[in-house]
Amino acid sequence: MKKMVLASIGVAVLLFTGCSQKNPDVDMTTKNQKMEQTSNMNQNTSGTMDANNMDANTMAQQKADAMKMLISNLEKNLKSVYFDFDKYNIKTTMQPVVQDDAGLLNSDKAQNLSIKIEGNCDEWGTDEYNYALGLKRARTVKNELSAQGVNASRMMIISYGKSNPVCNEHTKACWSKNRRADLKLLP
Repeated sequence: MKKMVLASIGVAVLLFTGCSQKNPDVDMTTKNQKMEQTSNMNQNTSGTMDANNMDANTMAQQKADAMKMLISNLEKNLKSVYFDFDKYNIKTTMQPVVQDDAGLLNSDKAQNLSIKIEGNCDEWGTDEYNYALGLKRARTVKNELSAQGVNASRMMIISYGKSNPVCNEHTKACWSKNRRADLKLLP
């Protein structure tokens, strides 16, 4: 019983002494004066350096915007590869799609971009089964693109299983839209 009382007192002491409620005092005038002095110094001694920094920032932003635009335009031309129910082999009707995608990915515009291949499934089957099937679908597309001349080191695969549907209706037509591999470009 004595141990229990001593332990309780010890915990209470730690709680009251360990957590201070006092907010620290901050002298805002000193902080503002320092910021103003630094600003004046930058303007007086290195006006050209500030202009160079702004130009560099503007150029970096323009490059980033151009990269986003390039990726967006290229992705508009990439097509998804669709699969049969419970299959991960590329259908003969999808071979031209893979060839077209490979041609675009091998073009000069896309040569320096990375490629993410996303495997997707319909709602049938367990989560584990569909994640495995999505990986097989993505790997099959990666292997086929590699056979078409796309550098394998540029490609990565991921499976979303059934968690990324493009259609949520419970029909055969809708399920067939969800059995796919999508291609995304990354800088």
